[in-house]
Amino acid sequence: MEKRDIRKILHRLDLERRQLMRPKFLKIGLTVGEGQPRILNCLLEQGEMSQRELADACLFDVTTLSRTLDKMEKAGLLIRKINPASRRAHLIVLTPEGKKKARQVQEQFEWLDQILWEDMEEKEMEDLYRSLEKIEQNVKKCGNRS
Repeated sequence: MEKRDIRKILHRLDLERRQLMRPKFLKIGLTVGEGQPRILNCLLEQGEMSQRELADACLFDVTTLSRTLDKMEKAGLLIRKINPASRRAHLIVLTPEGKKKARQVQEQFEWLDQILWEDMEEKEMEDLYRSLEKIEQNVKKCGNRS
């Protein structure tokens, strides 16, 4: 094995995951590639939050997130309401339709988790998780050097 093999398999895995999930999210009626599933899942798990908090939780740029939220608001999946703590900021809140779609997204994520765990022992997954955490920290450290 060479060092580049890890990078290559991570890239292939990401592409395979996207290809696997794309039709499932399209069937739910979500726009793929804009992070709508992640946004819905995050809001369902964590509840209402500011756009900045949501961007941080979903690892999105605030400007990019804003455009996606506009589309999702027009689709009736969420609303923006005045944040009582700051009149200039809004809280992002799921509508009943948004909650329904978010639950469908969670079902698909759970399905994916089952696929990822298939034929793997608990210890293998724990070891993999720790290794991926180290890789993530290495990437973050490198980003902080710029």
